[in-house]
Amino acid sequence: MITRHHISLACGGMLILYLPLIAGNPILLPVVGSGVCVGAVLPDIQMKRPRRFNALSPIWLLIQIFKKTVLRLYISLCERFLGVQTEAEDKRLTHSLPGLFFLTGFIACCVLLIMGLFPLSPELHYLRVFSAGIIVGLLFHFFEDLCTKKGLCLMYPFNETCRISGSIRPCNKEDFRIRHFHIMTGVTIVAIFLLYCTGLCPDDLKWPVSIGALAACAVMMLHDAEVRMTVTPRGDRHHN
Repeated sequence: MITRHHISLACGGMLILYLPLIAGNPILLPVVGSGVCVGAVLPDIQMKRPRRFNALSPIWLLIQIFKKTVLRLYISLCERFLGVQTEAEDKRLTHSLPGLFFLTGFIACCVLLIMGLFPLSPELHYLRVFSAGIIVGLLFHFFEDLCTKKGLCLMYPFNETCRISGSIRPCNKEDFRIRHFHIMTGVTIVAIFLLYCTGLCPDDLKWPVSIGALAACAVMMLHDAEVRMTVTPRGDRHHN
């Protein structure tokens, strides 16, 4: 999907999932929201530089920093310890399970290191929330892209034959499914918010309700996008 779809759907999913947390401490909304937005855009390493400065320029700059630091480390580890050759501009590096596991593990290790160095700092709570937001944003990005026609190369760079993809072309204005996803997400947010505000949902059920609502939205998205897993013969492999 394109950047604005990733950000809007990720923020919608974040509100559904984190409403119980945000309702108890609204100041956490910008913290977790900014983390989710960062995670939702980082994997798109193929993003081109905007022709003029606009809202996408900071996102492009963030991705360039990511490519020259964390992504370079991932590529070096793959080449040095696993003997796997990769291309730095190949977006499959960040649109695969190994890439997702590396990024989440890297974030978790950084947080644990900082917690070990500054164990008594009260700001660490916000760092944990922000870092969790990044990981959630990465997961949302991963999920959203598997609904598209290009999909994901699941085990790249170790295997290029296994793919999972849907039938959505994000730039096709005649395909209204992404718009339907936004409407579905918005309606779910309003429904859960009203459920919580009216007291119809007990406190101990708020998290299960949010998780269940998000799971229901995800299942409907997978169904509407006609997501399938395919295995391509080795002779027919090609890059996205």
